[in-house]
Amino acid sequence: MKGSEFHSEREDQTMKIVVTGATGKLGSLVIQHLLKRMPPSHIIAFVRNLDKATDLMKNGIDVRKGDYNEPETIRNALQDATKLLFISSPDSDDALRVVQHANVIKAARDAGIEHIAYTSFAFAENNPFAVVHMAAEYAIRAAKIPYTFLRNGGYSEFFINPLLQANVKSGKIMTNSNNGKVNSVRP
Repeated sequence: MKGSEFHSEREDQTMKIVVTGATGKLGSLVIQHLLKRMPPSHIIAFVRNLDKATDLMKNGIDVRKGDYNEPETIRNALQDATKLLFISSPDSDDALRVVQHANVIKAARDAGIEHIAYTSFAFAENNPFAVVHMAAEYAIRAAKIPYTFLRNGGYSEFFINPLLQANVKSGKIMTNSNNGKVNSVRP
């Protein structure tokens, strides 16, 4: 199942992709990309705040309120969907994130989602900072839903953050990475 193709066993006419965090940075870019490849009727935008999704609605996208803390809203948002782009929770409380992710995964299983693409973290299995992602990956595997784990590296903007001005001044990037290995991504 790992890395399987992102295609539906249902006819293309009935395929619907849910994008969580649809008004966020990644979610909105994904929706822009999807609109170039499929009609808006095949896209479901999962958002916490409907007021931020007016542009999506104007484009004919089915916008549904969903909150990782409210399982009923997740179930409603995933109704009649075939695929799910599950963007991990941005919450800083790791214990809460584990619960939020479990809520989404359970709802996806119960809704009959045919494929989950989950935004994880590079080298998650060996990274003490990625325990939440490992828990989510394990839960997805246990739910027996075909999946793709999108294991992003650290974003390069992190290294030029104002809090890290010493890196800029010295010309050296100081990280807690093992042996100086960094897999940074520039969005």
